[in-house]
Amino acid sequence: MKGFNNNVFAGLGLALAMAGNAYAAPIVNVSNTDGDLYDTDALTGFQTDGSDMDGMEVTTCFASAACETVTFDGTVGSSSYGEAIGSGWSLSFSGDTFSSPFTYSTDQSITSILLNGRPGNTIFDIVSSSALSPNSAQGTPFTLQNSGDLADDATVNVEYSDKLSIGGVFYDDLFTTMAIDFGGSLFSGMFSFVSDTDNNDFAGGSPITPTNPVPEPGTLALMGLGILGLGLRRRRSRV
Repeated sequence: MKGFNNNVFAGLGLALAMAGNAYAAPIVNVSNTDGDLYDTDALTGFQTDGSDMDGMEVTTCFASAACETVTFDGTVGSSSYGEAIGSGWSLSFSGDTFSSPFTYSTDQSITSILLNGRPGNTIFDIVSSSALSPNSAQGTPFTLQNSGDLADDATVNVEYSDKLSIGGVFYDDLFTTMAIDFGGSLFSGMFSFVSDTDNNDFAGGSPITPTNPVPEPGTLALMGLGILGLGLRRRRSRV
């Protein structure tokens, strides 16, 4: 399934039927956008556990519009466990990300969650049908494992962004950030989800590097002055 377009995954909301009665479930919309582009030479492999995500940044935004960023700690607990603990919220994980769930819990009202894998050499593999990027094997896109305290009619929007290439080749299966929001509503409580991750070979000399860096503010200012000067010069030459 090579050559993904934006919003390739959409409308993963499921209606559960039991004993002849239909029960509503949260509506989950999963999409992807290129965002900023990144590259790495190689992945370490496709099996990732909690300790392998050490350093990933987890940001929670609250009803007050304030946000808090916490570093995921893969050095606590067992070798397969990791967690990020903030002010009244936490994200924890144990096992293999291909099939084991992340668990998010908060006692505050929140609007969104952002996972930035780059500081922890962590990459989200969203293609489940085939192995694309070398050493990535099959991935798993965001799937609710336990809706927990999400209301039956809740909307969960998930967007993968900041696409990663391997050796300069985009296979359209790897992204370095995942954003979760609740469709403009507030959430408090617990839910769990599966989202497969891989790791780049940072220890082997293969960091994640930007391929389309944004110019620094000073550079932008100099570019603006240069364009202005060129315009004035052309104007004077016509007088």
